[in-house]
Amino acid sequence: MTLILQVFYSVFSGLLLTLGIPNELFLLGSPFYAFISIIPYYIAIKNAKNFRNAFLLGFLQTLTTHLCSSFWLAYFKDFAIFTLGASALATACIGGIMALFIYLPFSRNTEIYRKLSFYCAKKPFYEDSAFRIVYFASLYTLYEWVKSSGFIGYPWGTISSAMYRWHSFTQLASITGTYGITFLTVMFDCIVAEAGITYIYACRCHPEYKLKCFTGIIYTSKTFAILFAITLFWGNCQYNLVRTPDKTITTVMVQQNHDSWLISDEEETILKSEKLTQNKIDELRKLDKEPQLIVWSEGTLQRNFPGAASIYEYEPEENPLNYFIRRNSVPLITGGVYKKTVYTEKEPFNRYYNITAVFDSDANFRGYYGKLHLVPYAEAIPGIENPIIQKIFRKVVGISAGWTQGEQLTYFEIPCSYYDEKTNPRVNNINISIPYGVAQDCEQPLVRICTPICFDDSFTDVMRPLFLNGAELFVNLTDDSWSLKKSSEYQHFCIASYRAIEYRTTLVRSTNAGYSVVVDPAGKIIADQPLFEASSLAYDVPVYKRILTTYARFGNWLPYSCLVIFVLVSIFMACSFNMYDSIPSERNKPVVLRKAKKHKKVSNKKKKHKK
Repeated sequence: MTLILQVFYSVFSGLLLTLGIPNELFLLGSPFYAFISIIPYYIAIKNAKNFRNAFLLGFLQTLTTHLCSSFWLAYFKDFAIFTLGASALATACIGGIMALFIYLPFSRNTEIYRKLSFYCAKKPFYEDSAFRIVYFASLYTLYEWVKSSGFIGYPWGTISSAMYRWHSFTQLASITGTYGITFLTVMFDCIVAEAGITYIYACRCHPEYKLKCFTGIIYTSKTFAILFAITLFWGNCQYNLVRTPDKTITTVMVQQNHDSWLISDEEETILKSEKLTQNKIDELRKLDKEPQLIVWSEGTLQRNFPGAASIYEYEPEENPLNYFIRRNSVPLITGGVYKKTVYTEKEPFNRYYNITAVFDSDANFRGYYGKLHLVPYAEAIPGIENPIIQKIFRKVVGISAGWTQGEQLTYFEIPCSYYDEKTNPRVNNINISIPYGVAQDCEQPLVRICTPICFDDSFTDVMRPLFLNGAELFVNLTDDSWSLKKSSEYQHFCIASYRAIEYRTTLVRSTNAGYSVVVDPAGKIIADQPLFEASSLAYDVPVYKRILTTYARFGNWLPYSCLVIFVLVSIFMACSFNMYDSIPSERNKPVVLRKAKKHKKVSNKKKKHKK
């Protein structure tokens, strides 16, 4: 296979995966395209002539997927050179490096495999089709884990993000996280690709070896069929399982749909948010219901806390924020900014945090949660305190300051209600303006809320500690409106929805322009708002009893298992290569040639006998 054809297969694989991931054509994605997307990539890698070609193929496949599915990163204003350019290069390099390791089993027997030269002696394990299938699936799973972790982690462009529509399949996340979904999908692709190649090169050219060639593929196919059937059956039961919540919290979610880049319109944004909130609160009270929590999106408040807490006593002038909260007597969670001055021996400097600020029902600023996973090279800028780095960023993007990573896990306990089917969710009609210090001693239940910001809800290394330390409800505040594309909003939602499944915990996403939604522990959408429209939503958000899922207990055990497989295989292959190189060249001859030589010896014996 020529390099040009291999390149085409890699690019085609990236395009198929792009069609599977939520895009402008299929807003919630198309699992079918994702389910076949790795077949061309497997064929390309299998037929690569050397490691250089393998790196190129992996680089192109991941680069194509990233650029075509995350093109909206270019709308991140002056930071586009980093958000799209740097992320595309980093992702492509990770894909290229992982392709080097994926290529290992194919690197020694490429020519032999193409010509179908089988050995009489027992073949090395890395030449077995069953091993190649499992190894490829394991390494691709490992690749998605690597690209989704750490400082430059980017969980977009993954196979699992395309599978939201297959609800019975996505329930597997509560056991393996998203990586089990990736593993089974890639395993299927490898089986199909291996079977196709084997049929073309073996059955047509050497039909006498047909059964022998397909032995490993048949066993692997049976294994996959069993695993997939069990996954779908169990997943269907989990998805349709009737879960009864312990508590509910009547929440008003506001989608302002304001321009993320306009700093000067804070007053207008607050007034719009207040109006949307008040309309929904009035609707609830007409139904004799009291709201228990108001949630606004990331970045709504733009003045620096803690000083801003007193400023909002008289701003906006038309309807001051603190007055608005006290009048309605409802706690508020909203996005904001926190400034902390750090004093050093040289000179003090300021640190800025992207936060969720919490006001109680008396408009007291109760605390904040600082965003833990910052967008690399946009929010998090390594060495930004260095004058040289600041100078570079001033020239490139016109600013010199980035955000500071949050320093701790923070939770907020909000009064809520017990759930009772007979009396309809609201049982306790106790005044929710009860002081927080006294709330612990009252009969009214509390719900422990964590408030991950934007990017945070896409990372298990953020969400898992939040859950394990007692979170009962995930409330995510996001602002993706700068992307201007529906596919961006739905991609983020599909990725975040796995957090609800992994920990069987309700997820509330309150965004600036979309996708604002309430997701139950099975990943079902139980309430949502339209994209890129100013709107508000009131919903009795269910809060379920905490259960420790397999994934919550053991975390990323599957990627670690794949890593162990890779290390062991690398060691064994190194030993096998040395043994293989030490075998005389007679062993490397094809079966057909060796049989012919044996036949020749028999003929010579017959000649001697005749003489």
